[in-house]
Amino acid sequence: MDDDTTTLPQDVCGPAAGPAPGPMLVLEWQAHPIWPVRHNAARALAALHAGARAVLLARPGRQRPWAFDGHALFPSDLSPSSLASLRLAIRTLPPMRFTLLHGCRIRGEGSMRSAGIGDATLDACRRSTEAAARAAGLRFAAQLRSCDLRPALALLRQPWHAAVAAHAAMARPDVLVLADASGGPWARWRWRADLRALLARTECDLLLLPRANAV
Repeated sequence: MDDDTTTLPQDVCGPAAGPAPGPMLVLEWQAHPIWPVRHNAARALAALHAGARAVLLARPGRQRPWAFDGHALFPSDLSPSSLASLRLAIRTLPPMRFTLLHGCRIRGEGSMRSAGIGDATLDACRRSTEAAARAAGLRFAAQLRSCDLRPALALLRQPWHAAVAAHAAMARPDVLVLADASGGPWARWRWRADLRALLARTECDLLLLPRANAV
């Protein structure tokens, strides 16, 4: 199917405050005999980098639009650039519920176990780390009071993409929202690999956002 450029109607776009959304490029998922995930990921990334605007990769068989009863999953590192990307997603998509998924890693857990640290001490360390991460997520979400935003915590004992895919399988969002990678060549290569892994493990639509400094 041909690519289609869509601008969402003003009465279903984002909160009333803030600038109106720009056009969003919609790419229909294309069949491929050998590498459908790699093929469609490459198309979406090429469109994202060519136009510096949001790109929606639409999966076959999904119901749209999701206005007012949709669910978006937004993985975040709670950084200022992630906040800017989330605000862009809210302006771009119709009003919907957002789940803010941020990861929590118990640093040094393996070393502590190797050193013979007891389970009670490890559990206390884990609870303290999780409590701090939840508080950080709530502070982040409080900056976006006009949006239905619900923080969720993922304990990272597996690769990042696997944790996001596991949450998506449980929550069944309509759309997964990812911001383009920033950083050097290694960070961009790893992000592209994570993107392909997520496409292979999820069934929802995918919204790709340009980097915050490119918006």
